[in-house]
Amino acid sequence: MSNGTTRLQVLLVEDEPEDLRQYERDFPSVFSSCQVEADIHSCESFDEAFAWTSNPLYRYDLIISDTYKGPHENRDAQVMKMVKKYRGNRFCPLVVYSSGVKPVELKETAFIVWADKSKSGDIERAINQLLDTNIPQLARKLHDELERSAGSYLWEFLEKKWNSLQTQDTVDPGMIERLIRRRAAMQLGRLNPTVDDLTEIEFVEGIEFYICPPVSNAKRLGDIFRSKVDNSLRVVLTPHCHLAIQPGEGKPRADYVLTVKAFPFHEVMSRTFTGENGIQQNPWPGGKKKKLDILRRRIQSPADLGKPKGRYWFMPSFLDIIPQDMFCDFLQIESVSYKNLETDFKRIAVLDSPFAEALQSCFTKFYSTVGILNLLPEKFKYLIKK
Repeated sequence: MSNGTTRLQVLLVEDEPEDLRQYERDFPSVFSSCQVEADIHSCESFDEAFAWTSNPLYRYDLIISDTYKGPHENRDAQVMKMVKKYRGNRFCPLVVYSSGVKPVELKETAFIVWADKSKSGDIERAINQLLDTNIPQLARKLHDELERSAGSYLWEFLEKKWNSLQTQDTVDPGMIERLIRRRAAMQLGRLNPTVDDLTEIEFVEGIEFYICPPVSNAKRLGDIFRSKVDNSLRVVLTPHCHLAIQPGEGKPRADYVLTVKAFPFHEVMSRTFTGENGIQQNPWPGGKKKKLDILRRRIQSPADLGKPKGRYWFMPSFLDIIPQDMFCDFLQIESVSYKNLETDFKRIAVLDSPFAEALQSCFTKFYSTVGILNLLPEKFKYLIKK
């Protein structure tokens, strides 16, 4: 749970002065027991708390709030307004507690936890539950990280290149914002957060292959679709430019979309290592070290598996969206009409860059191979140094 020097900003909302003093005294030990440093900002007015959470100058990593005990028609209205405000605009986990019943409108999730105020230790339990997710610490760390590392990276670049940018007449707010967003994403995405010197990462996890949900409705290279008929997966191979709707046009220029079918890892392995006589061969020969080396080559881009060479491209599983590790099979491609893609398939994710481009590169390389007759080595023995 510890995140080193990460210091959480916590808003505590309690309209009973005596209870507020008790929580101010007790809650710091809850955070310290989890090895988390926290600044707790207390507030005994719901109107004031709503004003603070609505003010962009204040940013909280965790909110701990009682429910409102006013007239029945206003009961819980203020705290629910605060919950909805933060859920709709900012990323902030919440602990909501009361000695009464849980508000009907309050829906518990992984990041909104209800606690019974009358039950000893239940608020502390809820705080621990959220700290165990590491989400409050992560939100604060990313915010600080952007300022600490990406901030200097961005501003130093802009300072050095500002005059050049101005001479090119490209310094408009939209362009600068896009530049900052892209460079910040690139910087943070490449850093290894587990080390102090911020070295670049060497390996990625399967979850980093995908953007989910897709950030845009526009179809693009790397889009992953699931068939509504048989649940099979297709990955789009058509370039972005053919799928984009150009200005003044109501539909893309490509009326058909080229896709590659994906199959479960173990299904492909079984098919590949079953001989013509139907006897299953051992796909993992050798000891543990050799098996890991074989696995490394089979999940690389493209996979070292099957014939012809370069036929398969590995696609890792991703939660319940892509529940199995898969192989895209370049010998099983299919053109789907743009209309049918919208009606018969569901878009579930998109391959992130550079994985989408890597898929496209392997596909084009596979189909651009030119076979030529081999030269006879005996004719060139003179090239061998004695």
